[in-house]
Amino acid sequence: MSFSDSSSLSSLSPPPDSDDEKPKLSLATDGAGDAQRSTSLSPAPSTDSSLSEKRSASPEHEPVLADNPDIAFIVMFRSRFNDAFPTKLGHFGPQDIERGVVDSMPSPQVEALLCALLALVLNRKKPIERGHYGRALEEAIHAQKSQWPRAWNGINPLSGSRTFITMSPEEKLTLLKTLILWSLHTSETVSNMIKESYKIARREDDANQPLSVQPWGTDGRKRWYWLIEGQDDTSFRVYRESNPKKKEINKFINVAGSIDELHVLTQQLNEDGAQAARRLSDRITVAIPRFEATEEKRKRREYRLNRKAQFTRPDPGFSLYEGRTRGKRMRYTFSDDEDEYSDAVSTRRSTRNTGANTPADPSKPTVTASGRQVRGRLGGVYGEPLLSGQTSGNRASPAGTGDY
Repeated sequence: MSFSDSSSLSSLSPPPDSDDEKPKLSLATDGAGDAQRSTSLSPAPSTDSSLSEKRSASPEHEPVLADNPDIAFIVMFRSRFNDAFPTKLGHFGPQDIERGVVDSMPSPQVEALLCALLALVLNRKKPIERGHYGRALEEAIHAQKSQWPRAWNGINPLSGSRTFITMSPEEKLTLLKTLILWSLHTSETVSNMIKESYKIARREDDANQPLSVQPWGTDGRKRWYWLIEGQDDTSFRVYRESNPKKKEINKFINVAGSIDELHVLTQQLNEDGAQAARRLSDRITVAIPRFEATEEKRKRREYRLNRKAQFTRPDPGFSLYEGRTRGKRMRYTFSDDEDEYSDAVSTRRSTRNTGANTPADPSKPTVTASGRQVRGRLGGVYGEPLLSGQTSGNRASPAGTGDY
């Protein structure tokens, strides 16, 4: 997903000082009661037009599927609770989840995640196979009827012969997030992981908890930035959340999903002017080499998988070999009247001149390539010795040969 122009931080002028950062005025009163400035007062604020002009409002952001906070929630749950999932389940980033739910058929990765979440919710030891999760999904939804999300409006998402495949992308994301929330309450594996993690002393912000997800930083408007990425060199995204302390609709949008967009984001944070924004910009700059290394690894892995898929499942019309050769007699000579593209194996003897023509008369000797004449061994049809007077073809055995 490309960088959204609507979240242009570069258009923001330096944020106004907070009440703690404004210069304090020390007032002294004379006998007449007139307020006068003390000699210890700070200089008057600058009247520069760039500081006095009002901050321009950001343009409206057109919401897209990449802004859905459920994507970030799903990716980070998969990353943090890795030990609760089967070892065969692959890792994924935000882009993998988005592509997996947009297509008419869910990707194998998303479908495998659905089966793994159902196994957690239902506490099944035996894994649920892809393509055979319909009954398990119905069972989980009926068992958690009191915990249905508001987005369902009290209606079963599987009513009317609907399935996970026929749901819209947003509905698929809602279902996956709902299964995660249910697993936090019902799964024994997840509960044990949480108890084990919180054996250490707990801080108020959970910053020392490996299962928690902490914001990456803030900007001058105290908006939070979240780095969302999976394990095993997966893709990443940076999301921006509006100031949660303000009484307004919370907005969660995607602001960077590639290396180039990260460079743009760091430049905009530097232009923000706030110290918190500069710290976040430095943190992103330090992390960019790691993102470049993981992107290179990911490209090499995708290339290997594509090459492997070419050999295992070739496209129609593509073949690595022209035909089977095992069990067939190879032909090294062809005549003009034969079809060179025919797969039929000819039983006709080669017309190549070998220099040792087979004589028609077995009584004649055979001439080898070195010029030596060789006569055939005297014997019967099956190689038995001939008695005196017996013949083999047109040749007679010498007298006394083979007598017993």
